[in-house]
Parts: sequence; C-alpha cells; structure tokens
Amino acid sequence: MQKIILLVHRYLGLTLGAILLVVAFSGTAIVFKKPIDKFLNPALLQTAAGAGRAPIDDIIRSAQASVAGKRASQVLLPQSAGDVIEVQFQGSDLRAYADPYTGNLLGVRDVKASLMGILADLHVHLLSGKTGERIMGWTGMGLLLLSAMGAYLWWPKNGRWDQAWAVKWGAAPLRVWMDFHKLVGSLAFVLIALTATTGAALALYDIVTEPVLAALTGEGTRKPAPKSRLHDGGAAAIAPMMAHAATLFPNGKITRIALPGKTDGAVGIRMRLEGEIQSSGRSFLWFDQYDGALLRLDDALQANQAAKIQNWLFPLHTGAYGGLPTQFLQVLVGLSLFLLSFSGVCLWWKRRRARASAKARLRNPA
Repeated sequence: MQKIILLVHRYLGLTLGAILLVVAFSGTAIVFKKPIDKFLNPALLQTAAGAGRAPIDDIIRSAQASVAGKRASQVLLPQSAGDVIEVQFQGSDLRAYADPYTGNLLGVRDVKASLMGILADLHVHLLSGKTGERIMGWTGMGLLLLSAMGAYLWWPKNGRWDQAWAVKWGAAPLRVWMDFHKLVGSLAFVLIALTATTGAALALYDIVTEPVLAALTGEGTRKPAPKSRLHDGGAAAIAPMMAHAATLFPNGKITRIALPGKTDGAVGIRMRLEGEIQSSGRSFLWFDQYDGALLRLDDALQANQAAKIQNWLFPLHTGAYGGLPTQFLQVLVGLSLFLLSFSGVCLWWKRRRARASAKARLRNPA
C-alpha cells in the first residue's frame, strides 16, 4: 500500500507541479495586495485625509461620466484615512478612483493591466476566466490529496520522531533533498491543507461548495436580492440610504455599495458589523432604487449555518482572519508550497538521472 501511495503522490505532484508553483508564487505575492498596489500607484490609490467627505452621489456620477458605455455596478468605500473610493463597472475591468474628501476624480485604469491585478487574476483564474478558475479549484482538491498522502508517508511508523524531523545535511544530495521535502511538508501540512480546502471551496463554489453546504446544513447560502418597485420616477439618492443603514447599525461600517444593474434592481449597502470575520463584512441592507425604501436587511451575524461557514472561507484562505500575524503566516504557507513543489520536481529529476546513470553503467561496465 505504501508503494502505491508513494507512486500516486509522486506523479500527482508532477502533474500539478507547474500549476502549484504558479499558485504558490502568485498567492504569496497578493497576500498584501492592497498595500503593495498603493505603494506602486500612489497618485491613483492614495490621498491626503481631509476634514469632511464629498457627496457620494456626485462622486458616482463623476465616475460614471468618465467611462462611456459602461454602467457603474459597485462602489468600494475607503476603510482608513488616505484611502480612495473605487468605482467598478458592469462587465468591465475598468476602475475609476476618486478622492473621498474633495470628490475629484483621480483617474481610471484597467485593473488587470496592473501588476497586482495580473497576479490576482493569475492566482484566481490562471489568466483564463472561468475555465482557469475551475482548473485552480480542482488543483486545490489535488493539493489536499497530495498533502494527505505526504503526511501518511512521512508519519514515523516506528515511533522514531527524531528521525522524522531530522535532515541529514552530510548525506548524499538526494537524501538531503528528501529530508528537506519531508520536513517542510510536515511543518506546513495543516496550513497547506487548510489553504487548499478553502481555495477549492471558493473556486468550485457553485458546483461543489454550495451543494455540499446545503446537504450538510439543510439550507443554502444563495439568497436573491429583492426587487425595486417599478415606477416612472428617477433614481433615489444613495446618501440617505447610507445614513439609514448607519442609523440601524451605529457600530457597523459601510464598506461597499452595490448599484442596480436592471430597472427592477435594488441598491445594496454592504456593512461590516461588530463581530464579523470578513474584512468587508457580509451584512446587506437592500433599498428600493426609486423611493429609497428599505426592502430587506441581511444580518450576517444572524445568518444560517451554511452562510456562516461561507463567510469564513475567504478570511481563512487569505490569512485575514487574524490580521498581520496570520497574513505573514500565510506568506510562509505560500513559500512552503513553492519549496515543496520545487523540491518534489528536483527529487524526481535526480532519481531519473541516477537510474539513467545506473543503466548506462550496466550496459557499459568498466
């Protein structure tokens, strides 16, 4: 059985090796995506903190006017002093950025043309859209299987834990590589398995995660947004909706605004309530886009069990659940996965060369 598991571990690792190297490199790079992006693009993503905020409706109109033919779909609000407002557009990678204090438009860019945007797209979609996302999801499942087999192969059958953790640095190169591979894998096993599981769950959400959560808990996480009542009046202002949300949850923080994409769509005010694990929150207040009436309130803290599990997936995958310490830990996870993938390929190559040399010696004895 051990030989079979070893062969499967080896060749599954080789099959997934190239993708795992990409996953590890890009994932490590984007753990601190936002501060790195701000550092690389200060004129677009940073501003001086001011005393008051410019009217949000004016900023949305200005951003909308800057991108012809595209409809504003979501507004990301600043979460700390010096942050800017980001406006996203339906069916587009274009982003408009505005100073929240003066209301001035700072610029527009294609987010996937930026370094951090490319790395994020590489990590999530392999630069290949939904198909790439599916590949990444199944790769995550494969990594989970690899981790489990690696842990089984490493586990000391004779109870010699001192040998299990040792690296014989003075031994032959092949043995050193093997010991190093085992040591890194054993130390990072739990976090790599957690990262693989949550990554696969996020990438395969519609076809795997949602059905599994529904089967386990008896409830799904999908809840369609309410609809606005159609009438001939113009769109209601967003600012009063935000004020209403802040009144209902004075300790909450408004993080995003979802703008309606259809004539019967609703405006969604997204908040992070005290006690939520998601950095941008998962609580929504839905308003009629025409008269501003509150249509529904979705409190993440009162959500069903399936939704509560869902809310943990992204923070666990990115290391955001514990702030800077766990984010740095996630960087180490990415580096560990890179080292494991690289050392695994090196082990296979060295074995291959050693066997080729042995066969050559047999054919041509001295």
